[in-house]
Amino acid sequence: MRSVRIRNLAGFVLVVGSFFAVGAALGDERILAYQSDIRINVDGSMTVVEQIRVRAEGVNIRRGIYRDFPTDYKDRFGNRYRVDFEVVSVTRDGMPETWKAEKYANGVRVYAGRSDVYLDPDVYVYAITYRTNRQLGFFPKHDELYWNVTGNGWAFPIDSARAVVTLPEGISGEGVEAAAYTGVAGSTARNAVSEVTVGQVVIETLRPMRPQEGLTIVLGWPKGHVIEPDHWQKLRWLLRDNRGLLIALAGFGLIIAYLYFAWLRYGRDPEPGVVFPHYEPPQGFSPASARFIREMGYDDRTFTAAVVNLAVNGHLEISERHGEYALRKLPGDPEALAAGERALLTQLFSKGPVIELDDANHRTIGGARKAHRRALRLDYEKVYFYTNSALLIPAGVMTLVTGGLVVLSGGVSPAAIVIIALICVGLVAFHFLLKAATPKGRQLMDRLDGFRLFLDVAEREELDLRNPPDRTPELFERYLPFALALGVEQSWTEQFAEVFAGLGRDGQGYSPRWYRGDFSTERVGTFASSVGSSLTSAIASSATPPGSSSGGGGFSGGGGGGGGGGGW
Repeated sequence: MRSVRIRNLAGFVLVVGSFFAVGAALGDERILAYQSDIRINVDGSMTVVEQIRVRAEGVNIRRGIYRDFPTDYKDRFGNRYRVDFEVVSVTRDGMPETWKAEKYANGVRVYAGRSDVYLDPDVYVYAITYRTNRQLGFFPKHDELYWNVTGNGWAFPIDSARAVVTLPEGISGEGVEAAAYTGVAGSTARNAVSEVTVGQVVIETLRPMRPQEGLTIVLGWPKGHVIEPDHWQKLRWLLRDNRGLLIALAGFGLIIAYLYFAWLRYGRDPEPGVVFPHYEPPQGFSPASARFIREMGYDDRTFTAAVVNLAVNGHLEISERHGEYALRKLPGDPEALAAGERALLTQLFSKGPVIELDDANHRTIGGARKAHRRALRLDYEKVYFYTNSALLIPAGVMTLVTGGLVVLSGGVSPAAIVIIALICVGLVAFHFLLKAATPKGRQLMDRLDGFRLFLDVAEREELDLRNPPDRTPELFERYLPFALALGVEQSWTEQFAEVFAGLGRDGQGYSPRWYRGDFSTERVGTFASSVGSSLTSAIASSATPPGSSSGGGGFSGGGGGGGGGGGW
C-alpha cells in the first residue's frame, strides 16, 4: 500500500515537473539577433533601420513587439532638448506591418502589430525604419556620434547585437575612432569588437546580453564632413523645445517695453538748472528732509542724519564703546522740532531715556523709523517728487501672469527662471527710475547740490564764494548732519583738521558735547567714518529682527538613442 502511494506521488511530481518544463520552454522569448544600420547624413540627421529577430512563444509577445525611443533630454544647463523622431516604416518578415506611435514617458513608444491579431509561436524578424536628428556632437577638432544602439530597457535577453554605421562620403578610415560599451546602464565593460573601413564602422557584441543590458557605441571623425548647426539654428531649437523660455522672453520684452514707455511719460526729471555754490542749506529743511527729497525716498542714512541733528541740537546724546552705540534722551522741548524729528524722538524713547542700538530693540527702533518716514512722506512727497509706484502694479501683474504661464506650459527651465529673475530686477530698477522730481523739487535739489559743493570742496577759493563763513567747531557741528545726509561727511570733517589741531596746541582741546566715544583731533577722519558709516550700520542692523537675514569617457546607456522595448 505504501509503495503504491510512493508511485502515485512520484508520478504527480513528474507531471508537475513536465508542466513547468514545458512552460519554461514556451516562455523562452528572446531577441535572437539585433542589427542596427545607421546612416549619418551630411545635414547631421540620421536614418536608422533596426532589424530585430525575436522568438515569440505567446507569453509576452502575443500581438507583436514595441520599441521605446527617447526624444526628450536635458542639456547641461537644465533646458529641455528634444530630438526629432519620425517612423518611416515597420515590417514583419519583409512585409508591411501595422504600427502605431504613442507618447510615452520621455519619448515615443512604437507598437508593431494589431490588437486583434495574435501571433503563432515562431521566430519573426521586425524591421523599424526611422529618421532622427540632433544626435551628433560637434567639438572643436572632431564630430561624434554617441549612440545607444539597443537601449537598456529591453525585457528580453539579446543573444547578439550588431551596429553598422555608414559615414558621410569623403570620410576614409583614417582619423575615425570607435569604441563600444556593453552591460547595464553605467557599465564600462567592452564586450564588443569594432572594425573601421572606408566610410563604414561595424561593431558586434562578443557575448549575449541579459535583460536591461545594451550596446552603446562612440564614433569620432574629422570635422568638415557634416554640416554643423549655427547659433541661430540652435537658438530656434532652444525656443522650440522650451516653450516656458519663449513665454518668459515674450513676457520680459512686453514688461520692459511697458516700463520704458512709462518712464518716458512719467519718470523723467525736469532739466536741472545751473548749480551755484551755497554756504547755507535751504531754509526750512532739516538734514533728513533734505536727503529724503534729494534721494526721493527713505533710507538708513536719512534716519542717521536725523539722529545726529537731534544730538547736535541738544535733544539726545550719542555714546560709542567698542563699536556698540547707545542713545540717551536729554531734557528739551520736542514741540520746537519739525514733525518728522518730533515723531522720531517720541517713538525712539517711548520705553525709557536710554536705548541701545541693538537688534534686541528692533521693534522700538523700527517703529521710530516708520514714524519718521511717514511724517516725511506726508510733508514732502507729491510736493517735491512723485514715486509713480502705481505704475509698477500692471508690470507686477504681468510678471505673475508670465510666471504662471511658464509653469502651466511645463517648461520651467533654468533659463526661464533666469529671465523671470531679470524681470524682477527690472521691476526693482524701475522702482527707482520712475521717481521724478516736480519743478519745485528740481529747484530745491539744485540748491542742495550747490550747498553740497560747499561741504565737499576743501579749498574755499575754488568756490568763488563771497563772505564765506569762518571754519569754527560750531560751524562744523551745525553742518555735519547735512554732510551726512548728502554723503560728504568725510570731506567736510577733513576741512577742519587744521582748526582742531590748532585748538589742541592752544590747550583748549575740542570734543563734541553731544558725543561720548573715541574722538581725537588728530584723527577727525576716523570720527567722520564712525558717525557716518558705523552709526548707519548700527541703526540698520538694530532695526532688523534677529535671524531675518542669512549668511554666508563613455558608458553603456549613455548618449542618444537608447530606450528599450518588449512584447504586447
